[in-house]
Amino acid sequence: MTRARVPRPHEIAAARRDPRLARAVRERHDNAWRTRGACQAADPETFFPAPLEAADAAVQLCGRCPVSGACLAWALSVGDCHGVWGGTTARERRAMLVAWRTEESADEMQYVAFGPQPELVVSAGQLQAPRRGANRRIPTQSRAELALVTLGEAERDTRQHGVPLLAREHAHAA
Repeated sequence: MTRARVPRPHEIAAARRDPRLARAVRERHDNAWRTRGACQAADPETFFPAPLEAADAAVQLCGRCPVSGACLAWALSVGDCHGVWGGTTARERRAMLVAWRTEESADEMQYVAFGPQPELVVSAGQLQAPRRGANRRIPTQSRAELALVTLGEAERDTRQHGVPLLAREHAHAA
């Protein structure tokens, strides 16, 4: 049996901003979710695929379910990291579980400047407004440094493929 990998800060930062997790926080007090789930008529094996088998069918079914938020909240509250619950895979839930149980940390803040900025994030099982420090600008390289990096990448690319990148792009466009 293999051990599950600990989620990295960028995965936790993304999980805090996942709308499925926000829905789980809002619907966590729904205790009758099991009787209303779309999974009632589905084969349970669908939700527990074998290792290296795709869980797409289960995730699609959960996407149409009216109680997927409460289902995900239950899985996170009991720490269930096997199968598909609330439209999430075990890997996604490991990051969500950290977001569900802990406060937002400074390690995560450097990753939140990218992507859409939601109105609410999950921190320690509560919905909160995102920290304003999250929108700080990431320092960019000077033009001279950027030109050197670009030239270095072009040389490395030419050595790997034998043809400069721009020549390859023009050949593909034609």
